[in-house]
Amino acid sequence: MPVYNGELFIKRAIESILSQTFTDFEFIISDNSSTDSTYQICQNFLKKDERIKLFKQNENIGIHRNFNFLLSQAKGEYFAWTAVDDYLDDDFMEKNLKILESDNSIVSSIGRIIPYGTDSLEIDTKLIETSNFPKFLKGFVKQGRRKKMTDTDPISGNMDHKIRTFLKITKSLGRFYGVHRTKQLKQCIVEKPFINVEVSVFLNLLKLGDFYEESSTTLYEFDEGISSRGIINMAKYSGHSTLGILFPFYPFTNWVIKNFGILTFFKNFDIFFRMNLGGEFALFVDIFLRIFNRFKKDY
Repeated sequence: MPVYNGELFIKRAIESILSQTFTDFEFIISDNSSTDSTYQICQNFLKKDERIKLFKQNENIGIHRNFNFLLSQAKGEYFAWTAVDDYLDDDFMEKNLKILESDNSIVSSIGRIIPYGTDSLEIDTKLIETSNFPKFLKGFVKQGRRKKMTDTDPISGNMDHKIRTFLKITKSLGRFYGVHRTKQLKQCIVEKPFINVEVSVFLNLLKLGDFYEESSTTLYEFDEGISSRGIINMAKYSGHSTLGILFPFYPFTNWVIKNFGILTFFKNFDIFFRMNLGGEFALFVDIFLRIFNRFKKDY
């Protein structure tokens, strides 16, 4: 579990992991130099459960490097990232592990995803940094985002089919939080961060096998995380240069061309066209909302 300033969520997230019906695992937590009580909360759990292995980074190393750090520490046959603001059914690990154990061609398995928002939290939601959207747009944006978050259908077939199928659901980050084969996943890591780098990792993973959905168990995913706070924040969190902020999906598009070839790009040109056009529209909306919110604050 990578975490930075997650004190509002981390207790439930840790309890969700420790209550899994599959119990033979190592739970690695990497605190990315939090400035709140996150590390102290983790230490309290560490005293109670020997399965926890806790790290605290001396300085904030960024989201992407923190994710990669956790994978580098993993020693088991299977691996799963978990977000501090998500939680799982008690049988999530057990059921997905059974899928991986039963079929060597499957490299990643995940349950269905049910999004939740601040309306279902029993905490002071004013303390949570959420989207920049004004109230009249939030409902519309949330509905669209929730639909995309739940795209975790199985993916198999030839490589061209797998690539196109996965590119169509690049907004679904849920697949990232499934259960994966550690050895194969370590071969797929992308060192340089950019928007959609997690999609790059899983495009690499598709070279090594198929993806499965175990729909009888559930991951509950918070739908007001970083990606709901605007494309500029996403680009900054991803370490984009100024050019990468102006053209948010260019680094990912360029990565696909370099690693899968120009032919793959042209076979999926419609997807890349919509993706990059959508990025420019999102940038325009983000700039407009920043001006709108500043104007509203000043007046």
